[in-house]
Amino acid sequence: QGQLIADYKPNSAATETLESTASIAPPSFVYTAMHGVGHKYAKQVFEAFDLPPFHSVPQQQEPDASFPTVPFPNPEEKGALDLAKSFAESKNACIVLANDPDADRLAVAELDRVTKQWTVFHGDQIGAMLGLWIWEQVGKKISGKKVAMCASTASSKLLKQIADVEGFHFEDTMTGFKWIGSRLNELNRTEEYTSLFGYEEAIGFCCGNTLFDKDGISAMAVFAELTCNVYLEQKQTLKQHLQGIYDKYGEFVTDNGYYFMHDSGVVGPIMDRIRSGGKYDIDVGPYEIESVRDLGEPGYDSLTPDNKPTLPTSKSSPMMTLRFTNGCIAQFRASGTEPKFKYYIELKGKPGVPRSEVAKELAEMAPTILEKLLEPSKNGLKVP
Repeated sequence: QGQLIADYKPNSAATETLESTASIAPPSFVYTAMHGVGHKYAKQVFEAFDLPPFHSVPQQQEPDASFPTVPFPNPEEKGALDLAKSFAESKNACIVLANDPDADRLAVAELDRVTKQWTVFHGDQIGAMLGLWIWEQVGKKISGKKVAMCASTASSKLLKQIADVEGFHFEDTMTGFKWIGSRLNELNRTEEYTSLFGYEEAIGFCCGNTLFDKDGISAMAVFAELTCNVYLEQKQTLKQHLQGIYDKYGEFVTDNGYYFMHDSGVVGPIMDRIRSGGKYDIDVGPYEIESVRDLGEPGYDSLTPDNKPTLPTSKSSPMMTLRFTNGCIAQFRASGTEPKFKYYIELKGKPGVPRSEVAKELAEMAPTILEKLLEPSKNGLKVP
């Protein structure tokens, strides 16, 4: 264990994307370990990347299994970053970087110094920014092999769109880093590909090809490099930088969430209702379904020549994907670890349509999809 920890710092530095940021005065960072193990390693990796020291939230710096300052120790949960944001304001810092207690995930928030409003970026947005950054700084310079990136099928399709435009290889995998990391490793072992990045929408990121697993520490350092470049070279905020990505590659608006379910037995009937005895629904209210992928047993995908899905199927953990004619993709599955029924709904905007209009269309569409397909009241699904 001691040697593993000793090797972590130089191995993390191998994922560095800029030659040096020591001579650049970057925006001020605040870091929180959220009562977990991350602080020591975050400090080391900032040094390895030649990044200036961050301000650490003192109340959350040391491991404490009672997690006294947060309602739930998950950076994605509402209120989890409140203390870090307040501390950042006291330090005149504009960026919050947060690990979960295990330090294998990364959350990012940005303070607009003009409006004094915070933006908490979701996993798909962080994933798109990291993926494009790694492609631009590392991937474009690789010769002899194609760059490969992966994301869970529940994640946004924005990174796939970037791959299609830029010309690197992208693959969907099943949810979870067991699948993402394994596929990145498989691709990297071939003579054709060099795997550089993978992510899942639940703020898990794998940067580089030293370790094919999610790592919140090295991802944080790479994201800090990205932030320095955005602020000091591009003269933009992260929010403006992200909008630039949307402007170039297309607007992708997501509505991800979950219902609490007290009886996991409702999952089968919900999926069976969508299947309609093998005929599958052809529309949901006024919205026409273009294609269906069913990862339950025996599996079905109306887009493949043999109607068999390319991803693994599972009777115990089914996942349903509906692709609509207007570009919306809706996906449903039960959590494997919590009593939750999860949904992932994304709408890709048409060229020239502003983000506000895409968001408005999705806001009208998503409730119809959820009500008609899941029938929450009938199936005992509760809004958190």
